[in-house]
Amino acid sequence: MPGADPFPRDEFSALLRRMPKYGKLALALARHPRLSRVRRAAVVAAAAYVFSPIDLVPGFIPVVGQLDDLLVAIAAIRFALEGLRPEFRAEVMANAGLTSADLDDDFHTTTRIGMWIGRAGIRATETVGKVAFEFGREALDVGRGALETGLRRLRR
Repeated sequence: MPGADPFPRDEFSALLRRMPKYGKLALALARHPRLSRVRRAAVVAAAAYVFSPIDLVPGFIPVVGQLDDLLVAIAAIRFALEGLRPEFRAEVMANAGLTSADLDDDFHTTTRIGMWIGRAGIRATETVGKVAFEFGREALDVGRGALETGLRRLRR
């Protein structure tokens, strides 16, 4: 049924509009003096992954190729933010123009999109399987008819 499982377009658009703010936040976290080296390194490593041409899912695959980058970036940012006291966390988020709700919403949006892509893949596989089955059945019917015609001719 078309439209029964819509792509979360509005949420994805909101996430994409916030991407520059995430870049600003990541830069601030990578330089934050109250953050441990491990947490700063996680942000830097995530940034390197986002900009690297070598990815778990290649970037030339629409949506999916960017989804893994988003998940890595958001996870690293969340990890880094957990290393700050609440007042510093609120300050660095506000300076980037983001809220904790934005971060949570965007994390959930990326997971929803991943699940939607999985469901869409299953639906497509099911459709292809049905079409292949019908094609195979029709081919068998044609083959059976040709075989029967050939046998009748041999019997004459």
